[in-house]
Amino acid sequence: MTEKIQDTIQEISRKAVRIGEALRAERSKNEILQEEIDRNNEQLAVELAAVSSLKMEIESLKSALHLAEDKVVEVPAPVTGRNEQEIDELVKEIEFCIEQLKQS
Repeated sequence: MTEKIQDTIQEISRKAVRIGEALRAERSKNEILQEEIDRNNEQLAVELAAVSSLKMEIESLKSALHLAEDKVVEVPAPVTGRNEQEIDELVKEIEFCIEQLKQS
């Protein structure tokens, strides 16, 4: 019976060693993951600060745009072209003048 007890104790001891090794491996993985989480949180904080800065810059630019829009004065464009009827009348007048000059 003592041999059976001894075998059981050895089996329990081997299992305890394997469990201990597995626990150490999991703790090592946990440390690596925790470091990665910390790095990601730091990067997130940097990105959030950049987003906040960009939002403030956007608001500043919007404000400047509204001020500039308020200062814009629309000036109607002068009409420089002539319509077809005026051009036809001028052509007829020029032709008439040429005819008058030919007759003189």
